[in-house]
Amino acid sequence: MKELVVQHPGQLAWVNVPSPLLTSPRSALVRPIASASCDLDRRLIAGLTPFKPPFALGHECVAEVLEVGDEVTGVRRGDLVSVPWKIACGECRQCLAGRATACTAVARHAAFGVPAGGHWGGLFSEVVLVPFADAMLVPLPPGLNPLAVASASDNLTDAWVAASRPIASRPDARVLVVGGTESLGVLAVQMAVAAGAASVDYLDDNPYRLDLAQRSGANVDPGQVLDERYDVVVSATRDPQALHRGLLALAPGGHCSCIGIIFDDPKIPLFGMYLRDVTLSVGVCNVRPHIPKVFELVGSGRCDPLLVSPTIVSCEDATEALVQPLAKCIVVRERIT
Repeated sequence: MKELVVQHPGQLAWVNVPSPLLTSPRSALVRPIASASCDLDRRLIAGLTPFKPPFALGHECVAEVLEVGDEVTGVRRGDLVSVPWKIACGECRQCLAGRATACTAVARHAAFGVPAGGHWGGLFSEVVLVPFADAMLVPLPPGLNPLAVASASDNLTDAWVAASRPIASRPDARVLVVGGTESLGVLAVQMAVAAGAASVDYLDDNPYRLDLAQRSGANVDPGQVLDERYDVVVSATRDPQALHRGLLALAPGGHCSCIGIIFDDPKIPLFGMYLRDVTLSVGVCNVRPHIPKVFELVGSGRCDPLLVSPTIVSCEDATEALVQPLAKCIVVRERIT
């Protein structure tokens, strides 16, 4: 089979590798049919992260199930499923506590598409082994467009959790989304609207994303004075200064969800946050429990993930499309079941 590999910084290639086999009665083999680029992927390709090549790329997809082990009960051959980015057993103490990202049954940080906790392959590959099928895979409801939920594996669900959790405990929440990555900021706007925010402002300097955010329901001209205006801030930026501005924008009792990955230690206005009794959350998202809700939101038309994924290409065009700026990209292949 072929898998898409970051061979060197800036160099992507399809590489022939042995096809995976079922490793246990609990595992499954799946074929990605709609694989989306994560906002992290372009930096992974460029070599701008701690994860150094070579490694297989991709950790967002909808796949068809090809084969399942004897103990798998939740899916069967031919099902369409979302494949979460994190490898997790669903049974250890951390998984049962809702922290699949800290699963103790596998190496720490084990995931698709990054060489962090072993090599698990990437979700652009022709065939992928899912070691814990019932714990990980989420079947798509009938009629749901696989392209629209290709990013439920990570970005789309991350945006929902980051926006909806703090909004749920803050009635009539005034929300600021600080943009800066390919899709997360615009998706956070959509999810804040879906979660019932009283208002959503969007802060960015990119005309393309500003247009998408406005079309998603945000006010894109919040003005110059932002300090202490917002009950909820979703920071979807790689810029430490933009994160800093977002933290200053929190009103007393507010909360900031930081979902943009910043590799260097940013400056945090800690004393001012202390005086306003505000909170900051940051961390990889445990997506699996929230994917069914995301399916519901997409299926009902309450969000439109395809707005941020205008580029849909075949595998032949993937190596060029995945290095282009601005937009998420979805790589498609035909079903075989």
